[in-house]
Amino acid sequence: MRVPRWVDPQTRNRIPRTLGRTFAAAALLTMMGACETFEWANDDSDVPFPRSDHDLLPPQDVDRVAVSRFPTPVDEQPIEFNHSIHAGAVEDGGMAMDCQYCHYVARESIHAGVPASQVCQGCHQMIDTTGRPELVKIKEYWDAGEPIPWVKVHDLPDFVHFNHSAHVGAGVVCQECHGEMEKETVAVKPVQESFLEPGMMEMGWCLNCHKNHPSVEENHGTDASLRRAELKDCYTCHK
Repeated sequence: MRVPRWVDPQTRNRIPRTLGRTFAAAALLTMMGACETFEWANDDSDVPFPRSDHDLLPPQDVDRVAVSRFPTPVDEQPIEFNHSIHAGAVEDGGMAMDCQYCHYVARESIHAGVPASQVCQGCHQMIDTTGRPELVKIKEYWDAGEPIPWVKVHDLPDFVHFNHSAHVGAGVVCQECHGEMEKETVAVKPVQESFLEPGMMEMGWCLNCHKNHPSVEENHGTDASLRRAELKDCYTCHK
């Protein structure tokens, strides 16, 4: 707000503060009046944001949750990608491909990324698709110039900041968080009950890893204790 020049300096300095206090008081009264229109509601109420006690854990009847303690199913993938064939051990009939061949941005990005159709077609253009409908789907996406609409498996809350590149660069292997995907077919969300098992993806599970993972000593040496203190800071994961 511009104050006219003819107003004396002392009054001019006082006007913005007076208006600020007035607007703040008006806003407070408005919010108080709005709050009085709400009534205490039960969890089964139609009120979008009922004023009632809430559990920090998500309700049991939701369609999808971020943590893996709850056995929620993963949506069907557009292509039944078989992890065991691609990443499995050679002696088990697999090709022992590195996870980052397909999830190639994990070492340099927040997200691990999903393979584009050209990544898949780069290999599968040399493979006969006769009688193999899943391989036909890859070619169809490639010919149409469309990305494969992969479905996200681990969907963390928006208030959680997880950086794949920081963990991969520190020496954390994929299986420590995602379990032994090289033994699975289509991507699954492992259901775990212990902080000592991979796939829990809860706050306590992450803090336990930050506290005990040997890569901290390997990467920071004499400053390891300082780094572990930094990893316990709220801002590390909640930016």
